[in-house]
Amino acid sequence: MIFQTLDDKETCVASYHNGKLHFDSVPQDGTATWNYHTYLPEGVLCGELYLGAKQIKESIPEELYTKWEETNSRLKALLKSFYHVGLTVDDFCFYELVPHRFLKQHAEIKNKITDWVIQNNPKPDNYDQLVRVQRLVKNISKHPLKLNPSNIKIHLATKEGKEQYNRWRDNRYVVYNPFGTRTGRLATAENSFPILLLPKKFRSVVEPFRNVFLEFDVASAEVATLFYLTGQPIPEGDLHAWIGEKIFEGKLERDEVKKRFFAWLYDPRKQNKKLEDLFNRREIIDRYYDGKRIKNPLGRIIEVDEERALNYIVQSTFNDIFLKNLSRLEDKFKEWNMKSRISFIIHDSVVLDFEASEKEKINDIISIISEHEGYKFTLHMNMGKNYGDMRQVL
Repeated sequence: MIFQTLDDKETCVASYHNGKLHFDSVPQDGTATWNYHTYLPEGVLCGELYLGAKQIKESIPEELYTKWEETNSRLKALLKSFYHVGLTVDDFCFYELVPHRFLKQHAEIKNKITDWVIQNNPKPDNYDQLVRVQRLVKNISKHPLKLNPSNIKIHLATKEGKEQYNRWRDNRYVVYNPFGTRTGRLATAENSFPILLLPKKFRSVVEPFRNVFLEFDVASAEVATLFYLTGQPIPEGDLHAWIGEKIFEGKLERDEVKKRFFAWLYDPRKQNKKLEDLFNRREIIDRYYDGKRIKNPLGRIIEVDEERALNYIVQSTFNDIFLKNLSRLEDKFKEWNMKSRISFIIHDSVVLDFEASEKEKINDIISIISEHEGYKFTLHMNMGKNYGDMRQVL
């Protein structure tokens, strides 16, 4: 049975199915819906995950898309009217503010689109991974950031500071778009606090609710992923320094080693026999690229030309491993009944809003973030009283 939810907040659970609105519940025997929500019963399929990054306009029949656009236009008009009278869907359940007749019409169109998409598209090989990532980012989006008023006032003295503040003063939630990039690296949605684009000079406005921010950053992520892809143990320590000694015999500074390494890695025209012997680019491409698309070890499929295939293999593999581990970490936080939680994710790093009394769990946290299928990625740990004042402690 296909159904639709009427709000994404766990305090506003309601649904539409069999032509009727049902408040305070979703059907336990439901089979599919359009949007993922954290309160969905186990096993419910989500149509939006079947499309991934594909545009809905190009993925469904024109007749359905026309009706979809009509109802969405009405929906946007309703939301705009709420805003003008001081109402927000954060303060109320969505279905309390919208005429029930419109709710039924909108949900019925979503039912038809859900059915069409699932019937006419194969289930993605990485569907379970997509569900894990959705659950992770949805949970992050439920918690507002804590902003320090004193640090905000300091920046309001400048034109740039005022412009920055005006961008996010009414929105303190980090809302990620898991389909914002082709390789799985998270992007922020339009209605998100711009945590990924926040200039360093303004980061001090963001501070933890608990005692401290703990940031875990994967060191030399792409290099470590190459070791994983080629089945080699990941050396401990600084990987660029390791390559400098192993390949360039210690004759180059670290920055120059890094520059030459990436120039070779992502430019098929660059040749270096020692690097090729260590990381066989051709072997990796042949294993994960079929001439039209890559399929990484976690099942993500991306259409790409051969020149960029290796780039997409490496980056998508790391991103999927990292987000999978963060999803596992979130599950462990619940299992351990911890007060600490994931505050936000910045590309190759995760920032925790950390409760100091839970410091005995730090080694367990490191293990979960860093390990995958017997491989261990090196982490740097930073700590600070705000996001602009982080100091490396590991």
